[in-house]
Amino acid sequence: MAIDETQLTADMAAIIADMPVAVAFSGQTVSGCKSVLKAEEVAAAAGELAGYQLSVYVVAADWTGTPPENGDILTVAGVEYRILRTRYDIVGIRYDVGDKYTERK
Repeated sequence: MAIDETQLTADMAAIIADMPVAVAFSGQTVSGCKSVLKAEEVAAAAGELAGYQLSVYVVAADWTGTPPENGDILTVAGVEYRILRTRYDIVGIRYDVGDKYTERK
């Protein structure tokens, strides 16, 4: 059975519509939804997620320009965060974000 990308996109959009949050980058705002990683996932990231606060999902196609990447500043519901890790799937992007200013070694 083939994966129906159109249906997956519609499903992700419906989830976001249930719990929308404004996600802004480089003058563009898209809708996303917040989530959090399990403490075990953060611990297993071996320091990659130092200062982790939350995760936010967006539909990849909603960005009209270049989407934000690790290290960029992403504004979620009016609060600025630094992108610690970016995960792509067939439909969307999950940004694991943390403190805007955290000492990184």
